[in-house]
Amino acid sequence: MKKQNNLWIYFLTAVISIGLFGTTIAPAYAHTHDFHDEYDQLDDETKAKVDEVLSSLKADLKGMGIEIPQNKFHEQMEKLDDETKEIVKAIFKDKKSGKITKEEAHKKLTELGVEPPEHKKCKVFENLDEATKKKAKAIFNDKKLGKITKEEAHKKLAELGVEIPKHPMHESFEKLDNASKIKVKERVEQAKLDLQELGITLPKKFEFFAE
Repeated sequence: MKKQNNLWIYFLTAVISIGLFGTTIAPAYAHTHDFHDEYDQLDDETKAKVDEVLSSLKADLKGMGIEIPQNKFHEQMEKLDDETKEIVKAIFKDKKSGKITKEEAHKKLTELGVEPPEHKKCKVFENLDEATKKKAKAIFNDKKLGKITKEEAHKKLAELGVEIPKHPMHESFEKLDNASKIKVKERVEQAKLDLQELGITLPKKFEFFAE
């Protein structure tokens, strides 16, 4: 049940949350929001240790057959110095609050040498007419606000012909045999403990494997 809820969190974030630049930034940041808030508070030495734990985890999971999507913009952020990161975050904040337009934000990012995030259109609504799209978005919103349950939302969406897409990592996990699934869970659990010792929580995108 919790795994399905995680899929909802991932999907709802991508579909209806108002991200910094539409739906593009949201998947990269919203689903690991707690982690990044905690990460920003760490000293440089601890950050390096956290980076090492996560880098090792991703490499091991990939070797076990788990597909880990790469976000070009997120990779850019990881390579920036701390001062530039803070400037980029300030630009995002101004864009989100409406102080600057998307175009102005893109210009500021470009001046910093940062390539603005690409806008990826959500394909789940691609073959729906406008009336059905409106109904589907209303269902997503009701589920997010807690007005209806996950089961009720699934039923309503099915009646509209809308299917919830699976996260690539979760989908690749489901294709593994039971022995491999256990190894993946054990590896993620170890990383979770390692991060806890460093005073930081496991990024939410990996929680699916730790349950």
